[in-house]
Amino acid sequence: MNRTPIQRSIIALALAAACSLAVFPGDARAAAAKLPDTSKMNVLFIIAEDWSAQTPGCYGNPICKTPNLDRFCDAAVRFDSAYVQAVACNPSRTSFLTGLRPLTSRVWNNGHEMDARLPAGTLTLPELLKKKGFTTAVVGKFFHQIEYAEKQLMAFDRIESYGKPPGWKGPEPILTFPPVTRTGVKRDPAPKDKKSKAYAEWRRRNSDRYGDSGLEPEEEGDYRNAQIACALLREFAKSGQQFFLSVHQSKPHTPLVAPKKFLDLYDSAKIPDPPAPPDLKTSLYPRRLTVGNPDIFTNRQPSPKEVKEAIAAYYACVSAIDANIGMILDELQKQGLADNTIVFIMGDHGFHLGDHGFWSKYSMLEATRRAPLWVRVPGAPANGKVCRQFVEFVDFIPTLGDLVGIEVPANVEGISFAPLLVNPDQPWKKAVFLVENETNQVVRTKKYSYMTFGNGPFSEALFDLEKDPWETVNLASDPAYAKAKQEMAELLKAGWKAALPEGRSQ
Repeated sequence: MNRTPIQRSIIALALAAACSLAVFPGDARAAAAKLPDTSKMNVLFIIAEDWSAQTPGCYGNPICKTPNLDRFCDAAVRFDSAYVQAVACNPSRTSFLTGLRPLTSRVWNNGHEMDARLPAGTLTLPELLKKKGFTTAVVGKFFHQIEYAEKQLMAFDRIESYGKPPGWKGPEPILTFPPVTRTGVKRDPAPKDKKSKAYAEWRRRNSDRYGDSGLEPEEEGDYRNAQIACALLREFAKSGQQFFLSVHQSKPHTPLVAPKKFLDLYDSAKIPDPPAPPDLKTSLYPRRLTVGNPDIFTNRQPSPKEVKEAIAAYYACVSAIDANIGMILDELQKQGLADNTIVFIMGDHGFHLGDHGFWSKYSMLEATRRAPLWVRVPGAPANGKVCRQFVEFVDFIPTLGDLVGIEVPANVEGISFAPLLVNPDQPWKKAVFLVENETNQVVRTKKYSYMTFGNGPFSEALFDLEKDPWETVNLASDPAYAKAKQEMAELLKAGWKAALPEGRSQ
């Protein structure tokens, strides 16, 4: 959808009108509400890895402490039903940074090299924003690996705390930090051959642990990324340039280690047992119960005590990134940028915390496919409210297309959810979709989730989410659910376009 400046202006006015009328023409307040002019606003992305939507306090967790996110929630839209399109980092990020679903991008696992598989001519979010005239900056991880996105990373004017693609000629780091030394800790350098068994074992043992990182908060990489982001915000405030800034937080990805300050917030003995106890007979992924999980508890199932300790450590990691996010948001306010900056805060996918006996991601279950998402558009009528309508991360590019006027490619496979920033209660998508590979796929509606498998103990699975939100009872063979299964199978086959809101098209 390549639009001229005049067309974009007309569309912006039409969007405001469409948002104001929404779906409830009889509601005078909804009819009067509209988005402000967002075309000149900045954009800030804060992305945390492997973040369970079950953990933030404002998402209903009574134990995990996230005061900064809770405060931000009062001034943003919290999306309670936000879903990623893939089960791991690389395909999920590829999807929301291209607007393409994994089977179109041809990236559905962490081993797929993104820039070698994308359809010819695909432009990613930073390239689209750069083309629009934004000053672009990234702090830490953005795409899965640098070598997967060398061309795409060239769109960044500043690359901080991240490797540089060949030929990139940007400025030197805005901040430098003293090296971190861990007294009494033996160095464990990575083997050079990333395809070797020794490298695989090095990755496993450095991921499969939890507890005290042995560092002060100020020595952590995530804290330093937040400090760099603050320095860049100060620079942007002086220059007055319209900017896009993405800031990475590596936690709560494994290893689940955090400074003692955050671990001390939690008493592991008081952590409740996870829901959905493991059941080998009904498990969709039995290998995880017999061999081990990805990333942590990789060669065994943890003891009940270890389960609670690992969950407490995960919460500590979430509290640590909450503190860093608070630092960034405070600086945004201090520099006078908060009223002119659209803020997205998100996880790149979810994470199992012992439910089903699973840890990490890599499943089609709710714990993986649902991720936290907050969006604050200054002056948006829905700020401070909760949106329970389905949105998908593949919707990010079309949403920003409406908000800041980037040219949205014609082949994107999402739609703008900007109207939900005005009226978060209007009817929206009836389903969301995620894939594990070409045969393993899931569609989720408000009532059911339906999955297909190319191999494994089951060829399909159906769950009644109203009765069984943790997806423990597979109803695919239950005659009472034959009609529901058929309807869900047909919806999965029909695909994402069949689930769009009435009256809306791609």
